Amino acid sequence: MQASGRADWLVQTRLHPPPLCGDVIPRPRLLDVLHTALTSYPLTLISAPAGYGKTTLLAAYCAEVQRGEPLFSSTPLHFRPPAQIAWLSLEEEDNDPVHFLNGLIAALRCLNSACGTTAQMLFSSLPNPSAEARRIVGVLINDILETLPDPFALILDDLHLITEPAVFAALDYLLERLPPQMHLVIATRHDPPLALARLRARGRLAELGLADLRFSGDEASLFLNERRHLGLSPADLTALQARTEGWPVSLRLLASSLERIPTPTGRTVFITDLAQTDRYVFDYLADEVLNRQDPEVRAFLLETSILSELTAPL
Repeated sequence: MQASGRADWLVQTRLHPPPLCGDVIPRPRLLDVLHTALTSYPLTLISAPAGYGKTTLLAAYCAEVQRGEPLFSSTPLHFRPPAQIAWLSLEEEDNDPVHFLNGLIAALRCLNSACGTTAQMLFSSLPNPSAEARRIVGVLINDILETLPDPFALILDDLHLITEPAVFAALDYLLERLPPQMHLVIATRHDPPLALARLRARGRLAELGLADLRFSGDEASLFLNERRHLGLSPADLTALQARTEGWPVSLRLLASSLERIPTPTGRTVFITDLAQTDRYVFDYLADEVLNRQDPEVRAFLLETSILSELTAPL
């Protein structure tokens, strides 16, 4: 990383939402919540485990705003928040406060290339900018006030990859002094160690969680039968919905398994006999959950996954 604080190292695709898959279904109830949140609350927190469609939801929201008309929601255009959205997909390297702040500035510069100029000058003047993250955020807030006067949103995706307390301290400082025209959206697999209780108490926080993001029965039917063209019966749909509890990624993976079965009868048999860990689902869990744990945590999970004794009443 360069002393000037330039983000030449940043992969530019991290500054844009990922493209939507062809089988994405409309989720107007969630997009309408987002539209309301961005006009009413400084912070929107989307917190749910892997595979619940957090990134997809936000990418669909960005697609609507960029297009300037509803694609997936029912909210009339004149009720929408302003069409300025900055995006930053976080990575583990952003646990370095300097990396994180440079990524933040790079995202904001997508809205105005002058934003963050003073903050970046401060980088070059500090012997240890990582220890001065709050000071840099303060200067960045002033930069935002001067260069981004119109309402806008900044989306931080995958905040669960951040564990560094100094980064969270910088975010807390930003949230406490957030410019009135700025709205922050955070997507994460678990609630971050931010001052969420204080924000809730002040009515400054909108939240979407697992219960909101899981597919309803109608959404599961729309995805499986209209997007994936499986032609499942109502009974099969009900069984799959019950088995997966509306977990979107498991329905996507099971759809891939069902597509390899040519007959409706065969698909019904598959659903009836469905094990809790279909191979595709297991591979996803192994890659997204187990393999991301520390070796000590993986060893603990292995040791405790099969009990040597079980007390029946428990």
